[in-house]
Amino acid sequence: MDPSKPNDPSVDQSQPIPRSRPGNDEVIEGEVIDRGVPIGRPRTAPPPSVPPVPPRNRPSTRRTVLLVLAAVTALVCLGGSLTAYLMYSKAAEPDRGSPTATLRQYLDARFNKRDVTRANVFACATPDLSTVDKALEDVEQLETKFSIAITMFTSNMVVTKQASDSAAVRVRINLEIPEHDSRKSIQAQEWQFGTVRSSTWRVCSATKLS
Repeated sequence: MDPSKPNDPSVDQSQPIPRSRPGNDEVIEGEVIDRGVPIGRPRTAPPPSVPPVPPRNRPSTRRTVLLVLAAVTALVCLGGSLTAYLMYSKAAEPDRGSPTATLRQYLDARFNKRDVTRANVFACATPDLSTVDKALEDVEQLETKFSIAITMFTSNMVVTKQASDSAAVRVRINLEIPEHDSRKSIQAQEWQFGTVRSSTWRVCSATKLS
């Protein structure tokens, strides 16, 4: 009987078959192993598969660009609104930094705009300006009589006397009167106004010289 031929009819199938195993997992010459024992290197189970890590969602370039544009637009609008507000505030704020600036705005509010409230912004708390009221009354009567609109402009405004808290200002008030032939005549009047400064300059008195 040749043990190397296990399928030989002459081999007793109930007897162990000698095998050789060079190493721990291989048969060695002369080794007898039981029938049914697997021969060769044992198979190891493959490692469990690890599910792939989903990639992180990165913000798209288009979304980033839109966010930047929105931020820039908001800043531009805010800056424009702030600039417009400052310009409006500066234009609306009365200029009472000098006797002449105060007087010019007072006369414009009184004669041209006919805005007593605005004129009072440039006047003292208790002014003596009755001569101005009388001059304006004459202008309005003339406008009513001839159905015209008379405008006023100043010229030759000069500070004749000034101290730290008061100043006298001489000015020519020019009344521009429309005529029937579409021309305009100028009626010039010489005036002198007294101004006083507390925190700002105010018009306090008026005298018609001619």
